[in-house]
Amino acid sequence: MVLKRVDRRIQMMIEEGVRLELRSVFFVVGDCSKNQVVTLHHLLSNARVRTRPSVLWCYKRELGFSTHGKKRMRVMRRAKARGIHNVLTDEPFESFISQTAIRWCYYKDTSRILGSTFGCAVLQDFEALTPNLLARTIETVEGGGLIIVLVGEISSLRQLYSVTMDVHTRFRNAEMSSSFIPRFNERFVLSLADCSRCLVLDDEMNVLPICSKHLACYEVNAVGRARSSEGPPSRLVSPETSKVDTPLECCCHRLCFAAELQS
Repeated sequence: MVLKRVDRRIQMMIEEGVRLELRSVFFVVGDCSKNQVVTLHHLLSNARVRTRPSVLWCYKRELGFSTHGKKRMRVMRRAKARGIHNVLTDEPFESFISQTAIRWCYYKDTSRILGSTFGCAVLQDFEALTPNLLARTIETVEGGGLIIVLVGEISSLRQLYSVTMDVHTRFRNAEMSSSFIPRFNERFVLSLADCSRCLVLDDEMNVLPICSKHLACYEVNAVGRARSSEGPPSRLVSPETSKVDTPLECCCHRLCFAAELQS
């Protein structure tokens, strides 16, 4: 695996979110999408001047890896012995888990995290998401934080329209099979295309443009420099000098001045 430079648009969006205290949404597509959580968290840590941001990791049943330190070490030793250990991906992810404050939570237990605050939220297992789960988890992320949604390997986001969600099972029966039409997936993906604070990435950190909004660079620093180059605002002038230029206001000003002299 060859190291590559991260797209500048990703870093600009994170820095802009931290500056303006706005959340940023990253939709990461691919089988190795969990490895890019480390990169996004590292960019967020560099953009902040406070402590290392905490992480909320929500999943359905299985993470796909162990959260126990000793078990992870045994798995790593076995992978090294078999020659399948990848230094560029496995070791950064291992250090990320061991050095970051991560709250592991099942989707069914998300009611317990209400009232908590995290710097980053990772949502795994897309098929288990519901509008209520999205509201619970996203509202726990502080301003300037990240919401990272992990999705498996797909060739097009339109495939998510027909994904069978877990919540659909309660409605699928012999009587309602013909009249049941799931609409949440399509509306959710279309809302991502209309969201200016969202980027869709693959598992190699390439930006996938699903809308023209995502092609624009977030040149926040350039805008700030342009505003600062304009200089301080002009000094306020007195009403007498500012209104003398117009004929009507000049006439009114003279009449008022004459009335004051007569009195």
